[in-house]
Amino acid sequence: MKLPKLPFKKEEKSHDTVMEHLEELDKSLNKKKALKMHGFKMPRLPFFKKKKQAEGALAEKEEQAKQGKGDAAAKQELLAKGKMPKGLLRLKGLARRKTVKKKKRRFDLRRFTKSIQLSNFLEKAGLERLDPKKIQKDMVKVTIIMCLVATAVITILNIFSGKGLLNLITFLIGFWLTVPFIVLAFIWGAYLFYLDMKIFQRTNAVEAVFADFLQLTSANISAGMPIDRALWYAVRPGFGVLAKEIESVAKNTMAGEDLASALTNFANKYNSKTIQRSISLLLEGMSAGGEMAELLDKIALNIEETKLLKKEMASSVTTYVIFITFATIVAAPILFGLSTQLLEVIKSITSSLGSTMSSSGSFMSFSFSSEAIKTSDFRTFAYLLLSISAVSSACIVSIIKKGRVKDGLAKIPMFVVVSITIYLLSALLMKGMFGSII
Repeated sequence: MKLPKLPFKKEEKSHDTVMEHLEELDKSLNKKKALKMHGFKMPRLPFFKKKKQAEGALAEKEEQAKQGKGDAAAKQELLAKGKMPKGLLRLKGLARRKTVKKKKRRFDLRRFTKSIQLSNFLEKAGLERLDPKKIQKDMVKVTIIMCLVATAVITILNIFSGKGLLNLITFLIGFWLTVPFIVLAFIWGAYLFYLDMKIFQRTNAVEAVFADFLQLTSANISAGMPIDRALWYAVRPGFGVLAKEIESVAKNTMAGEDLASALTNFANKYNSKTIQRSISLLLEGMSAGGEMAELLDKIALNIEETKLLKKEMASSVTTYVIFITFATIVAAPILFGLSTQLLEVIKSITSSLGSTMSSSGSFMSFSFSSEAIKTSDFRTFAYLLLSISAVSSACIVSIIKKGRVKDGLAKIPMFVVVSITIYLLSALLMKGMFGSII
C-alpha cells in the first residue's frame, strides 16, 4: 500500500519518518500556544517593527503638538500620516520650526547686579569680608537720599522763585524717571573703578616680591622640605599681600584641598601673566616629578631678567617722555598765559579806538566794541584744554614707560594741577610785562 504524497515534501518517505515529523510539528505548536498564554509575544517581521517605531515617534510628536508646540495644520498632518514611516522626515522639519514666540527680557536691577559678580571683585581686591548684597542696598539707599535732597532743594527754589505748581510737578516726574538711574550708574562705575585700582595695586605688590618668594621656596626644597611646607616656610612678613595669599593657600591645603587646585585659584585671582606662567610651570614640574629647586631658581631668574628688560626699554624712551611732559606742563600753559594777556591788550586797544572814532566827525565812521571779546570765556577754554592735554599726556607717558595706562592714573592730578598753576603764574607775569601798554 502506497502512502499519499505530503505537500511539504516532494520525495516519498516511510510511515515512521512521517509520523515522527508530525509529532515534532505538534510539539512546536503546543509550545507556541503555551508561550502565548504566558504573555510572550513572538518576534515580528522587520516591516512591522519599523511600523511600530514610526507609530511611537508620531505619537510623541502628536503629544508635543497638543501641548502647544505645533499649530492645527501640523496636528492634521500628523494624524493623516500616522501609519506612514516615510512621513517622519517631514515631521522632523515641523518640529524644528520655532512656533513659540520668545518673551522680551526687561531690564532687571537684580539680574544686572548678578551679572557684574561683585563678590569676585571684592575677593580679588582683598575685601572678601564685605557682603555684596549689603553694598548693593547701600548704593540704592545713597541714590535715593541724593535724589530726595535734590528734590527738596528744587522745591524750595521753586517756592522762592514763584513758579507754578504744575511746572514743578512735571519737572519732578521727569527728574525721578531719569536722574536716579544715572546717579546709580555713576556710583556703580566709581565703585568698580575703585575696586579695579585696588586689584591693580595688589597685583603690582605680589609681582614685586614673587621672585624672592620663589628663591626662598627653592632653598627650602633643597634643604629637604616637601613642596607644600617649602611654600609655607618661605613666607616673610615683608611680602605683604603675597604672605596673606600663601597663608590662605596653606589653610586650604590643610583643610583637604589639593595643592594644585589651591595654587591655580591663587594664579587666577590676579590678572598677571608673570604669576600665571610661573604657577603653570610649577604645576607642570610637580606633575612631571622633576627637580623643583632648579626649576624655581630658573623661574625667579626669568622674572628678574624681565624686570631688567622693562627698565631698559623705559630708559630708552626717556627723551620722548621728557618732550611730551615739557610740551604739556610748561610750554602749553605759558603760551595760553601769553594769549590771555594779548587778548587783554587787544581789548584795551579796541576800546580806545572806539572812543576816538566816535569823537571824530567824518563821513565814514567805524565802530569798535570791546564787549564782544570776553577774557573769561577764553580762560574757561584754557582751563578745559589744559586739563584734557594733561590727562592725555599722563596716559601716553604711562603707556610709553610701563606699557599700561593704569600706571599713569596717579600722575593725572599732578599733571593737571601743575599745568594750571604754571598758566596762572605766566598770566600774572605777562600782565606785569604788558602793564605799561594797557
